[in-house]
Amino acid sequence: MQRDRAVHKRNCPLRLVYVVTEDWFFVTHFLPMARAAQRAGFEIVVVTRVGDRAKEIESEGFRLVALAADRSAFGIGPLLSTLFRLRAIFLRERPDIIHAIALKSIILGGIANLLSGGSAGVFSLTGLGYLWSGNRSVLRVSRAAVRSILRVLGLRSPITFTFENDDDSHEFPHLNDKIVIGGWGVDAIPLSPKSMHSASPVRALYLGRMLKSKGIEPTVKAVQLAREKVDVQLELWGTPDPGNLTSLTEDQLLAFSKLEGVRWCGRAADVSTTWQRADIAILLSEREGMPRSLIEAAATGLPMIAFDVAGCRSIVQDGINGFLVPPGDVRAVADAILKLANDAELRARMGAAARSDFEQRFSIESVVPRIIEVYFNLVRYPQMR
Repeated sequence: MQRDRAVHKRNCPLRLVYVVTEDWFFVTHFLPMARAAQRAGFEIVVVTRVGDRAKEIESEGFRLVALAADRSAFGIGPLLSTLFRLRAIFLRERPDIIHAIALKSIILGGIANLLSGGSAGVFSLTGLGYLWSGNRSVLRVSRAAVRSILRVLGLRSPITFTFENDDDSHEFPHLNDKIVIGGWGVDAIPLSPKSMHSASPVRALYLGRMLKSKGIEPTVKAVQLAREKVDVQLELWGTPDPGNLTSLTEDQLLAFSKLEGVRWCGRAADVSTTWQRADIAILLSEREGMPRSLIEAAATGLPMIAFDVAGCRSIVQDGINGFLVPPGDVRAVADAILKLANDAELRARMGAAARSDFEQRFSIESVVPRIIEVYFNLVRYPQMR
């Protein structure tokens, strides 16, 4: 199969197939990466469940292949169905590289890759999520199974595993070819630094999916505590995600909005404009890969407050560009809000540090070249210029 593919591809562009569960996730997180790969000479194919972002993907000149799969379905029947659909797609497309994104796509796409002849692959873990969120016996067994599966997937064909932070990478010590990528790059142009000034009320902002695992409830509680001493408002931007087991409901979010100083605003039509409304960015996740919301906040020059957990601690430097607080300590979050709300100079200083760190580590210009290099190393193909 590999030899046939090589002959077939000799005079054709290298074909890069992205496998991702949702079209919106590809657009929000991986579009700049795919654009750069296209400029480098790759033909881009996106295999995903098609929602309302299809036109955006196809307008880039990428070919879209619909994958009828529900990411919340974990029964053996749906999983096998998705596995064999992916195998059929790979046999038809004959990719030079498969870039599978997130754990479910990696496992199903990786097995389908083995069953279809074995292309080179980039397997990107964008956070470890629920399986790594506790220590119950069923979770420990599941984690051991995932480690074993990924190790087997890495034994066949050239495969590079990418992680978004060191904590996640350390969970897989037996993977041979792995690198840590600090997120997938955020375009700095629309996210201009906010001009800091004394604001009343000070506005704290969360932007992302409305999930319990993102710490929406402790965020609301912390702001309520802080409001006992200072006029601070909380805006929650984003929508529920029915495909996620930890999604909040609209009724729960509307109940939060009835609290003094709290407002659920729904979907952010323009991320840049939304962040410009904020004086403080908050993310109290249980665990992250590399949280895009904090990267966007840093690009906007905002001070940040987060729990000291995987992913968040890779962005927030305690006392420099924000505050890291012990996980679950709502009172400590409220104290951090008070410090920032009462000191415009501190907000400006931490915001400037956040923007500087973003430019060095998280902009598209700093991240994209590393992955393009990985692509070309996998296929041993001279870089096009």
